[in-house]
Amino acid sequence: MARTSRSARIKGLEPSPRPSAAAFAHRVPRKAARPRPEKPGKGRPRGTGAQRVYERLREKILKLELLPGTLLNEAALEQEFGISRTPVREALIKLASEGLISILPNRGAQVASIDIGDIPQIFEALSLCQRATMRWCSLRRRDEDLQGMRQISEEFSQAARRNDFDHMSDANKRLHIAIARACGNKYIAQTYEALLGATFRLARTAFAAGPLDPDDHSRYYSEVIRDHQEMLAAIERQDAEAADRLGRQHAELFRSRIAKFLEANPRFELALRETRKALDESMRR
Repeated sequence: MARTSRSARIKGLEPSPRPSAAAFAHRVPRKAARPRPEKPGKGRPRGTGAQRVYERLREKILKLELLPGTLLNEAALEQEFGISRTPVREALIKLASEGLISILPNRGAQVASIDIGDIPQIFEALSLCQRATMRWCSLRRRDEDLQGMRQISEEFSQAARRNDFDHMSDANKRLHIAIARACGNKYIAQTYEALLGATFRLARTAFAAGPLDPDDHSRYYSEVIRDHQEMLAAIERQDAEAADRLGRQHAELFRSRIAKFLEANPRFELALRETRKALDESMRR
């Protein structure tokens, strides 16, 4: 008789005989368990729910689908996106850090207003950041960076020929973000991207309030396309001085368009004078 090991002789560890095939002949197979439906968001990497809410709300705010002053109800957002309160709150905090919304105690949040008094500071910061990103991008860019910029610039040109304002705005924003990210300084790039959010809303507001007449419209976007081409040419040949100058020139072109909007609205006359003064001072530095 085969000898049983010590561990096998311990109570509960005795080896059991292997059942024969006949032992299973009359067993009824168990019904397969029905898979439970996944909860919204289950299976996603942590943090993607908050990012999804942030990106969607940011897009709506920048496109003026959510107008300044609109209340954002956290419970309604939870239901809309199918996620819990925590990621919704994280998204709102991130939007608040960019100045796009204001957190209201016990009331959720509200889309931030566009403060006309901030326009001079926005243009002053935009001009300086745009010059810095252009200068550093021209010195630090890689060939693949330049290739991506040229593709986006062509998308802008095609959208301009179709008078497709939505796609023009999107391509313009992506082009400037690509330049900023290729400048080799993540801090200035992040600051510049936040500024683009403010200027994007401002441009949308001006366009919605009263688009330029057809001749001005065509002339303005022809100048934007020319600027983009000259900016990319300076970046390609790594001409830092020209890139700096073109960055300032491009900021002035945008300021001139917003000035037309302000001039058409007399209540903004003081803001317009301050805007011109601030940009003139920044251009002299």
